[in-house]
Amino acid sequence: MNGLLPAPKSDFIGLKDKVHLATGGEPPLLVRHRDAFEAFAADKACGMDGYAQHWAVVDEVRALLAPHFSLAADEIALIGNASEGIVKALSSIDWKKGDNAVVYEQDYASGRYALAGLARYGVEIHLVPGNGWRIETSDLLAACNERTRAVYVSQVNAMTGQLIDIAPLSGALADTPTILILDASHAIGVVPVRADLADFTVSSCYKFVLGIHEGVFAWNRKRRPNFQPFGVGWAAANPEKNSRGHKLKPDARRAEYGNAGHLGAYLLRHSLHYLNAFGIEAIQEHAQTMVHRLITSMAASGCDVMTPNVPGEQAGNAAFVCTDTQEFVKKAAADGILVWGDNNRIRASAHLFTSRADVDYFLERMPGYL
Repeated sequence: MNGLLPAPKSDFIGLKDKVHLATGGEPPLLVRHRDAFEAFAADKACGMDGYAQHWAVVDEVRALLAPHFSLAADEIALIGNASEGIVKALSSIDWKKGDNAVVYEQDYASGRYALAGLARYGVEIHLVPGNGWRIETSDLLAACNERTRAVYVSQVNAMTGQLIDIAPLSGALADTPTILILDASHAIGVVPVRADLADFTVSSCYKFVLGIHEGVFAWNRKRRPNFQPFGVGWAAANPEKNSRGHKLKPDARRAEYGNAGHLGAYLLRHSLHYLNAFGIEAIQEHAQTMVHRLITSMAASGCDVMTPNVPGEQAGNAAFVCTDTQEFVKKAAADGILVWGDNNRIRASAHLFTSRADVDYFLERMPGYL
């Protein structure tokens, strides 16, 4: 590996003779992940010493993740998935009848469903319409009032690919009772995550960060120091001396109710070292260049492009409206091209292994799929 982009496809499992533009759904694993599997298996065979090594790797991954979130290592927890993290954050609120929560109507289902589920407590959900396919943070703020207890927003919208500047939202909600929950699932690994601007940040691990189906929960203790989730488990607390009680751990580990995903941590350790060798800023620049080429050509082909053609508002996904996604995906796959098609849209993703030749080949063939 020479640190130059695009990254060699030979570093990945299964990329030979493939144009892989489906990272927004599922990326390939690294060849070096085979070493991670072996290391995990070897440690697992070592009894208590091996189990201790599992947790040492988890702690190493916290430290590797921390700079990507602009937080400290002890503000990072490894959990089952991003959806679980959203619920953990919401469970820390003492909801009252008449309270409300705010979310963009086209934001990811995990956030929308979790907020809608609060209706049993008499909580209203304010679904904010977009400006066309574009979300404006000012519209989210306009939907807030004195009874708003939570705002959920994805830093990169999974549907449209828009990279959202959450700084205005963060500033307006600072020092208020309203918590800001940031979903970084389509951001981490391709753009810097602004967890320092949110109260809580959640992320999946199986997209641009090149892990598997597990999650990250980040607690910004400076911004929201009194986080206490509803649930608790043996890993989230310590026993109190001279009693049968317990005390929550002082850091983000209070969100880890049981064992963290140890195998996932071994894999993610390799992923983060790999990504760090290129640098997140270089990866962002490369991905945005590829995505800009994609959306420009999609628009020129007459597609209803959902991703904004605004400098700095793209990350790794380019999307357009498509009513027959299955047929599009099938035709592309026949040419050795992998894209993602659901929710009446096609999404083509660019990551550090995406070459200009990959993008051009897809764009050359795309008119025949429409």
